[in-house]
Amino acid sequence: MNKSYLFAVILVSAFVFAFTAGAQESPTTTPARKEQIKEIRTNAKTEIKDKREEVKTDIKAQKEEFKDATKAAKEDFKAKREELELKKKEFTEKIKTEREELQSKIKEKRKVLKERLEKVKDERKKQIVERVDQSMDQLNDRMVKHYTNVLDKTEAVLKRIGERADRAAERGLNVSAVRAALDEAVAAIASAREAIRVQAGKTYTINITDEATLKNKIGEARELFRKDLVVVKAAVKAAHEAARKVATGLAQLPRPSPTTSPASSPSPTPTPAQ
Repeated sequence: MNKSYLFAVILVSAFVFAFTAGAQESPTTTPARKEQIKEIRTNAKTEIKDKREEVKTDIKAQKEEFKDATKAAKEDFKAKREELELKKKEFTEKIKTEREELQSKIKEKRKVLKERLEKVKDERKKQIVERVDQSMDQLNDRMVKHYTNVLDKTEAVLKRIGERADRAAERGLNVSAVRAALDEAVAAIASAREAIRVQAGKTYTINITDEATLKNKIGEARELFRKDLVVVKAAVKAAHEAARKVATGLAQLPRPSPTTSPASSPSPTPTPAQ
């Protein structure tokens, strides 16, 4: 029961019975006085009964309100799961399109590279440039697949955490902080997917001008590639950390005691993920 209402009932009961205790019947009590005492006791019992009914009605209303809020939260997370699935499908289609378009870019890039390599007399250096050019494209493709796989696993874990949050809410725990962190994680995953999509459509050109600057031009292309991968890695890591924060918040929820009601459940105070 709600503690404030119970306290009020106890106070009223104590006051009424304390009052009526001083109004006990005695052999000399007149009929009028007896009737007055009887009326006081009847009124006291009625008032106590009414107050108890009021408390029961209020608690029932709170339970219904909590039930409705829990249901709404579950439906909200269900919508988020569906949104994640939809965005994942869209992402898969976009990546497929990016890769198809990328093949044309790579084909054209390598054609231009061969023409520029005609300025280079050293055949060994030509081969090195071509190998570096191919290795960057191959590595980029592997890293895009790797980060996509990492993000898919993070998303799967997040879905399971959301389901656990639903069950915790049904047990009477306040999971509002967990749900807020869940929203942030969903947004972080969407951001990471976009970063991967952009990276999937990239290729790196070694801008050859002459043989003397060949080494520097290779270094510039590699550095640009490295910086772009750092951006994607940071986005994927941010999504992973956001999901970990949700899990940490859920793990720190207090265990409900047998007497804890939904109306009096304490709010969680999750510690930021380390």
